[in-house]
Amino acid sequence: MPDTSNDNLSTEDAEGAALAALNQGIKLDQMQDVPGAVRVYRQAVELGRLSQTSPGREAGAQAAFNLGPLLGDAEDISGALLAYKDSVEMGRSSERTVGWEAGAAAAFNLGLMLEEAQDAAGALQAYRDSVELGRLSETGAGREAGAKAAFGLALMLGEAEDFEGAIQAYGESIELGRLSETSEGFEARSKASYNLNLLQEQVDGTS
Repeated sequence: MPDTSNDNLSTEDAEGAALAALNQGIKLDQMQDVPGAVRVYRQAVELGRLSQTSPGREAGAQAAFNLGPLLGDAEDISGALLAYKDSVEMGRSSERTVGWEAGAAAAFNLGLMLEEAQDAAGALQAYRDSVELGRLSETGAGREAGAKAAFGLALMLGEAEDFEGAIQAYGESIELGRLSETSEGFEARSKASYNLNLLQEQVDGTS
């Protein structure tokens, strides 16, 4: 198991240790060793940050994303929120495809949690982050997350009577859902298209 006690690891060593910790965490996760997986995923996040390299940060973003649901299931809500925020931050700064993808998915989950907690401003920002990172990722999973986030964003903006913003967000959901080529992405696209038509009829009727 990677040793994270030495904060003076070289950049290369920290990067390698982050990747090793991520892989070890995935194995422990698959074995349903939740405490072990949580511990090692946290090491991967720390090491990814210490590495200050794109691959290291990408590994940290993946580990943080995997950590979120484990903490959420354990009802450690603050821990899950922090893990998702770490994934968004590290995924963006990794400037790598899988990092962006992990960040997009984490930002979508973060948005759902913040919306449930009635933190509207936080949820709106998280959904916007997911759309941004999903677009950057150019992957099916990243675009799918962005499409679902854009749909959630549109619903919130519509409820706030920001109809122009809602129309734009529905358009982004349709675009990203189509590009995702995944079943959930297509589902988001379909729902966004339906809601967009209704909203445009409503706006046209009041103009």
